[in-house]
Amino acid sequence: MRVYRYILTSDTGMAPSIDNGLVSLATCKPVIRRCAGPGDWVIGFLASPAPSGMVAWAGRVSRSLSVGSYEREFRGRSDAVYRERADGSFRRLRKDYHAQPGEMEKDVSGPVLLFDSTSTWYFGDHPQMLPDSLSHLAAQGQGHRVNGVGSGDPAHLLAWLMGLGPPGIHGQPPDPEAGPGCGPPPAKNCRAC
Repeated sequence: MRVYRYILTSDTGMAPSIDNGLVSLATCKPVIRRCAGPGDWVIGFLASPAPSGMVAWAGRVSRSLSVGSYEREFRGRSDAVYRERADGSFRRLRKDYHAQPGEMEKDVSGPVLLFDSTSTWYFGDHPQMLPDSLSHLAAQGQGHRVNGVGSGDPAHLLAWLMGLGPPGIHGQPPDPEAGPGCGPPPAKNCRAC
């Protein structure tokens, strides 16, 4: 079991998407989407000027499915923005989302992650500070982190989250008007998983 951590530079409700209480990661963070699998955790932290360790959302992966399968199964969700054609290429369904050259290719380069509703918390505009005992998990800078996790950290993370309240949606996206992107471009030297 791995714990992927990253800085959520903008939370517009697209990555992650919280439509109808289901948390998914269908766009952005392609390396995490390619590497994480069922049972792994993903934690999104707020960017500076928020204090280090401020959790925007955390969830355990339940399923990983192809971009085309996701759009067919979950048609109409805000983050189901790419329809697979018969030849395997993709068509963007929203002209306003990730319209810059190369963004669609990045989005369709990894599968979509769906998160377990019994082990996922989305805080949005009500972020929560990691306890001191888990502060070493806080993400710093661009890219994602998967190293530096102790063997007991996933269980301690789950216990901390359960202590905050039941799994589910506990806030709203704080940046809904930020536009159809997910922040600044990724670092050129992305960390491998």
